[in-house]
This record gives sequence, C-alpha cells and structure tokens, in this order.
Amino acid sequence: ADHETGGLALEQGHAHDSLDLTFSSTYHTASLVPVYAYGPGSESFSGVMDNTEIYWKMKALLGF
Repeated sequence: ADHETGGLALEQGHAHDSLDLTFSSTYHTASLVPVYAYGPGSESFSGVMDNTEIYWKMKALLGF
C-alpha cells in the first residue's frame, strides 16, 4: 500500500539515468508488511520480525 511507503511516487525521469522520487508523507505506520523469500536461506524469513532484522539476515546469508 502506498501509505506504508510514505506515499512513494515516481515522477518523470529518465530510466537509463535516474528516477525522481517524491513522498507525500514523512510519517511511518506500525502496520505489518509482508516479506516474501524463496531459494536458499528463505527459511530465515518466516514469522514476524523487526524490519531491521532483514538487513542482518541478508548480510549473513551473503557471507558478510
């Protein structure tokens, strides 16, 4: 939903160069957001987790 991303909108831009992004809000919500994963390591992304855990799990799975 757009409200979970702060109303993220893609403005006119050049896809080969850059995209102009705008947000209609600077606020966050407490809504749960689904994350889907498949392939090796996907079992690490089940259940409910803090959004900051995704970074650490991906980093570990990539061997960093």
